[in-house]
Amino acid sequence: MLRTAAFLATVVVVVVSVATASAECAWVLWNRPHGPDVPEAWRVVTGFGTRDNCVRELSARGARWRSSGWDVTFNGDSRLAATSVKGGVLELMCLPDATDPRGPKGK
Repeated sequence: MLRTAAFLATVVVVVVSVATASAECAWVLWNRPHGPDVPEAWRVVTGFGTRDNCVRELSARGARWRSSGWDVTFNGDSRLAATSVKGGVLELMCLPDATDPRGPKGK
């Protein structure tokens, strides 16, 4: 009986640890630069525990870019594109951490 209780306690600790770890980075801010010498692959900028925090950071970056002279266009509240007068284009997007905008990974 004592072994069963110890086993169940271990299982609960593992499950709680996994759930906590996965909740730590539930949303990811992605960046994709465009330009003549830039590969157009999405890259991870940083992760957030909530969608709201990711969208807040995306909005803050958009505001900074706009104040620096970039033309910023929002596509909904979780994606933006910014174009500079020099022709550079940047895109940012918030996605759940299980979603990869680069597509499925090969096995």
